[in-house]
Amino acid sequence: MSCTKCADLERELEAADKAGDQSRAVDCRVLLRRHPQHEDVPVAAGARARKGGGTN
Repeated sequence: MSCTKCADLERELEAADKAGDQSRAVDCRVLLRRHPQHEDVPVAAGARARKGGGTN
């Protein structure tokens, strides 16, 4: 990831998912979607593409 904030949110999202903290996981997903775009690709969409697809 090219952005420190994006990387932090992705790590926090992964930790929340592993811990079963769905509330925090949703918060992280919302923050990622609201985060500015990078290279004309929304951050959340780019993250899903790198992880093999899927929808949230």
